[in-house]
Amino acid sequence: MERQKNKVIQIPRGNIISEGYGLGTLRVLKRKKTTEKQFINLEDIKLAAKTLSSELSKIISDPSLPKEVQEISQVHQLLLEDPFLWKKLEDASADGKIMIEDYKYIRDEIISLLLSTGNPLIQQRVDDIKDLFRNLLLESPEGLDNLKSNVVYSEEFFPSDIIKLSTLGVKALLSTQGSHTTHAAILARAFEIPYIIRLPDLSEYEGKTVFVDAVIGRIVIDPDDANIREFEKITKRYTKEKEKIEKYGRLKFDDIKIMANISVPQEIEVAKRKGADGIGLFRTEFLFVGRDNPPSEEEQYLVYKKALETFYPEEVVIRLLDIGGDKKLEYLPVDDEENPFLGLRGIRLLLKHKEILKTQLRALLRASPYGNLSVLVPMVTLPEDIKGLLRIIHETKEDLLTEGRKIGSFKLGIMVEVPSIIWLIDKINPHIDFVSIGTNDLTQYIFAADRNNPSVSKYYQDEHEIIFEIITTIAEKARNFNLPVSVCGELAGKEDAVEILLQFGVKKFSVSSFKVPFIKRKIYEIQTVKKGNMKAKTSDDPSLLS
Repeated sequence: MERQKNKVIQIPRGNIISEGYGLGTLRVLKRKKTTEKQFINLEDIKLAAKTLSSELSKIISDPSLPKEVQEISQVHQLLLEDPFLWKKLEDASADGKIMIEDYKYIRDEIISLLLSTGNPLIQQRVDDIKDLFRNLLLESPEGLDNLKSNVVYSEEFFPSDIIKLSTLGVKALLSTQGSHTTHAAILARAFEIPYIIRLPDLSEYEGKTVFVDAVIGRIVIDPDDANIREFEKITKRYTKEKEKIEKYGRLKFDDIKIMANISVPQEIEVAKRKGADGIGLFRTEFLFVGRDNPPSEEEQYLVYKKALETFYPEEVVIRLLDIGGDKKLEYLPVDDEENPFLGLRGIRLLLKHKEILKTQLRALLRASPYGNLSVLVPMVTLPEDIKGLLRIIHETKEDLLTEGRKIGSFKLGIMVEVPSIIWLIDKINPHIDFVSIGTNDLTQYIFAADRNNPSVSKYYQDEHEIIFEIITTIAEKARNFNLPVSVCGELAGKEDAVEILLQFGVKKFSVSSFKVPFIKRKIYEIQTVKKGNMKAKTSDDPSLLS
């Protein structure tokens, strides 16, 4: 007998970290707990370290594992072998025992030291330190067998959690905390486990059937039998398609580019592997967050250089720091604003804090000799924003040339996300080389609706006819000025929307790396149906695409 249709449990949509679908029983990841006054034997810590080191060595030497997994495991191995760590533990021990309170103090002291070094990936390293100390304390997850082939919720996931869970065939991961740039997030994408963050506490739903749609961020709890059958079909179809679809990443179209969005350097290789035709949006925020001071010019230069080298001669679009709104920096004080999304953010903030902007521009200009650099300016509202930026670019160029630095050519473009730009492109046109339509923020500003706020989610409609009309207007105006147009944001990764956007003359799309082959397949199908032939070429036998 089938269950009756249940009342839908409304779970606010979270942020997608790794795409896919998952259907299973919700299980909560449980950890061993310790109290501050407990003691732990130093020998037990050393034994745990030896076991962990052996596990890491196996991972590092396993060629079947994704490259990202091996690289992150190497980081953990280096941290584990750090003599500074062991000296601190020895000094804190008395009669071979360490109080948990002291143990955690050492952890926090090392984290503070890391935060003061200026490491551009410091937030990831902090998570690694927390993960390492947790494992040495034997606070690893309990009851792992109970998690097999299910959907797993935890307040927060650590890198070692993801590695363990990947061996259990978990269907999806859900968490309250997390970010796109942590090692846990990178590993989830590497293992291709669907993962959504920024969710409310889901512990109360443990034991219930849950469907995770990590393509649009939807979660359905306790669906009825009819829905379960529907979800099973969706999941099977997606899995089957995914197995066949990778070959489409090799497609190269004559006049269309499917590029990748990048949030951390580790995603560069993934994008390359998936067949991206360059980087359409390289977010630089990861360099600036989770630290006490801004990244140096040299740190930034090395990161930008790697991206440009890896994708040469394909275009790499690097966005200037986009901070403000919901993102703040400890070392960049900003007055509290009633509405930060309408306040000091993007280029507005950079023009106020020119020292941050100049350092980033110096690093970018130093990397420009590779010839495939494009610089993207966020939150442009008025022509004065670009004019002010151009003055600083000119000053920065002069400084570098005076120092004897080599500077190459690069393109300058703007994010179209503030509605005013729709009517001001003709005034900004003389100063720029391309435009990139950021559909996420553009939709928020058009409908005055925060896409992460469930109370107004019905107003956030990025496929509404108004949005397509706006994109058409922008594309037509840009075409009149010979400005290339690209679309980034969630809309660019929706196959049905891509077909419409192609009709508007959009030739560049920037999507998450894992969507690259899906979008290429869609374009291949459109061209094949419409023209009866394949206006694409592959490096392999075209028959593979039949």
